[in-house]
Amino acid sequence: MKKNAMGTVAVMAVMMISAVYVGYAKDQPVDSTWAASPLTIDGLPNDWEGDPFHMEKKVKVEYAFRNDSDTLFVFFKFNDVKYLSSIEITGMTFWMDSEAGKNKNAGIKFTKKKITADEYIAILEKQQGAISDEQKEAVRANAFYFISQAEAVDKKGNPLEQQEDADAVKGAAFNVSVAQESVTYEFRVPLAILAGTGPGSAAKSGETVSVGFEWGGLTDEMRKAYMKGDASMGGGAIGISEGGRGGGGTQGVGFDGAAPADLTALRKMTKKYSFWTSVRLAKGQ
Repeated sequence: MKKNAMGTVAVMAVMMISAVYVGYAKDQPVDSTWAASPLTIDGLPNDWEGDPFHMEKKVKVEYAFRNDSDTLFVFFKFNDVKYLSSIEITGMTFWMDSEAGKNKNAGIKFTKKKITADEYIAILEKQQGAISDEQKEAVRANAFYFISQAEAVDKKGNPLEQQEDADAVKGAAFNVSVAQESVTYEFRVPLAILAGTGPGSAAKSGETVSVGFEWGGLTDEMRKAYMKGDASMGGGAIGISEGGRGGGGTQGVGFDGAAPADLTALRKMTKKYSFWTSVRLAKGQ
């Protein structure tokens, strides 16, 4: 009996040690690699060959990081499109905590906005100056366009005042690419996002930070649109629009919308997902 008891204690001890080891390994920071030159934010995996990839098994997502002294570049690949949820409408919110915790002190929300051809022409002229009538006609060949936008948000996901978030979102960008069985996102995140969390708190190369990803969910606007059967807000099928700009519809990788009365099914299809990981920023070479 004593021998069996000792054996049981020994087995429990091994299990406890194993549990501690597994937990410790899981909490180890992942390494970002040094970006010798800025990456082209096109949503394609071409620039990421040879980088270490990490897996979040619960949502079948692979991700990788690069950084220079001012910017964090993020590659984010969905290997199962069912986990896209309602990301096309809600966008991806990117959180960063300078103390390697999980505090939503500083966030940037990346979304795509649908605009008309004339609105797109106005943006082009603001950026480039006056454009020719021929160029305008070419733009008007598509009825609408999708543009990428980024805005700083508070811990509840509400936009901050522009004068407060201008530095945080300056240079922020993302793009998406659709393959047959996967969807890849690429992000450019200014490390200055942390500057608003306290004196001297901006992330620096060589430091470890905590990074959080959050997407999906059912917004009030989406729920109301579904009840009305408003296809422009996703009353039919929700997919992914490829690229930062472009006319036409969305790629067929989303999910079929629920019937307006079936909010239970709708909530399941628009589930909110999130996870955090610690990232050790690379030092300059």
